[in-house]
Amino acid sequence: MKEHRDHIKPKAEGGSDEEWNIRLIPALENLRKGAEMPDLEDVFDSTDPVRLAAEIDEHSLEGFSHSRNKDRGFGGLRRR
Repeated sequence: MKEHRDHIKPKAEGGSDEEWNIRLIPALENLRKGAEMPDLEDVFDSTDPVRLAAEIDEHSLEGFSHSRNKDRGFGGLRRR
């Protein structure tokens, strides 16, 4: 099974190319999910989940650019 290097916090949302934001996932899963913000479970795939969570939290205050993420907050949770 082919794997892709996935940006946990998507590049489309300002995600870094640093190792703490990269994980290996099946290619089909990566293609399916696209530029979607990670769930809390995904954050723990990072080598530095605290740093990744802080990056996502800071970005969620500014707003998301990708249409799939506009109504999502930290950890991909729906905003009320």
